[in-house]
Amino acid sequence: MYGVINFSVIDTTPGACSAFGPPPNWDGSYVEFMRERWRNDPGVRQHVFVVGRMLYRDEKISFIGPYASEARAIVEGAYQH
Repeated sequence: MYGVINFSVIDTTPGACSAFGPPPNWDGSYVEFMRERWRNDPGVRQHVFVVGRMLYRDEKISFIGPYASEARAIVEGAYQH
């Protein structure tokens, strides 16, 4: 569904082909959007946990786009090791 995944770049731009990217022209609560995705899409849960593991191992991850800080907080909250 998301094409080739680059786990080192988390793009939160609406329309981005990413588990973290809302649909084009989207406007709303990013946290609520991600909660809904989390509940309904196992691929999103896997993506969040893989990125969390990478952060835990101090691998370089870039969070970009308008919801970058929210996405990082979601990953850190989900992956509490």
